[in-house]
Amino acid sequence: MIQPGLIELENISLTLPGFALENINLTIRENDFFAVIGPTGSGKSLLLEGMLGLMPFTSGRLLFNGTDMDRVPVEKRGLAIVYQDFALFPHLDVAGNILYGTRYHGISRDEAQNRLEHLSDILGLSRILDRRPHNLSGGEKQRTALARALILNPSVLLLDEPLSALDPVFHGEAKELLKRIHREMDMTIVMVSHNFDDVIYLADRGAVIHQGRICQTGDINILFEKPCDLFTARFVGMANLMPVKVGKGRVTVEGSDVSLRTANQPAFPFGYMGIRPEDIVPEPEGDVPVGSEPVGNRLRGTITGIDNHGMFIRVGLDSGGLQFEAVWPRRYIRQYNLSHGSGIRVYVSPEAVHVFREKLDPVPGCQDKAPLS
Repeated sequence: MIQPGLIELENISLTLPGFALENINLTIRENDFFAVIGPTGSGKSLLLEGMLGLMPFTSGRLLFNGTDMDRVPVEKRGLAIVYQDFALFPHLDVAGNILYGTRYHGISRDEAQNRLEHLSDILGLSRILDRRPHNLSGGEKQRTALARALILNPSVLLLDEPLSALDPVFHGEAKELLKRIHREMDMTIVMVSHNFDDVIYLADRGAVIHQGRICQTGDINILFEKPCDLFTARFVGMANLMPVKVGKGRVTVEGSDVSLRTANQPAFPFGYMGIRPEDIVPEPEGDVPVGSEPVGNRLRGTITGIDNHGMFIRVGLDSGGLQFEAVWPRRYIRQYNLSHGSGIRVYVSPEAVHVFREKLDPVPGCQDKAPLS
């Protein structure tokens, strides 16, 4: 079995009729919780199956600890996968499902039984080992699928949308379980997901993939807060996207007189600005003394809409003819006396004004092909 360590994908391609992974370069460090995110059909699951060896790469190299995996069979790669639908065998009970793969990985019957008992205790499966999958809840099916993967002592655990099949009752519990497995087992985990809440909670690093190509890799917070191109910005929920002319420490929205300070200083003259909706903050009148120089960006606007989303509200703002979107706690309705058509002043930190290109060509720094220090 390959020992835990670095995974490197170098110029990987995988060509299928009508679709291809192209020029994939990724570095996954030891003990990373690495998330691959992207739209449906972008190649996320195909990338996992290629790493596992189920779909051979057309070109490029997959390295584990510097060892080329091209001729290493699936059962000797030290990887295990948990699929979205859990893929349990309906004719086997929980114990049979968990033990199924041990016979193909050279694990003795006694050792397999010891691992079964240990994992059943950790994952809370001891009382249901004789049940068949049709008698299991969604959470029990997921824990069974995890035990079936973990009993092989994999160096890397691959998760293909592991939480999407769970109802809300089990979702939070399963998320905590994955975090505990990563922390306590010192395991490298690579997860495919489209749920941003799960990704931000679980992953420390990740990559955005679109149409079979990697758009950006790096720290998971950087992916969401500092996208490198317009597609990534839209995909990760960056809002208030507008074409801008870039100046020294400022951007000017094209077709308007609105100019904003930015802590970001790109080297290109034209691009796009994005501001996350939660970074537009309301300010009560009178906060800034008359005659003082405001720090950051203050805009006056008119509320064009208030949509109630339960714990928060989504607010539309018109400022100088530009349409902005903000997300605020619901209590702000009373605190700031918000209503359709009312005027309001808002503040945006220069650090919250992100500037990026429309397309990567590529942009240096948007793909980290070496481990971070």
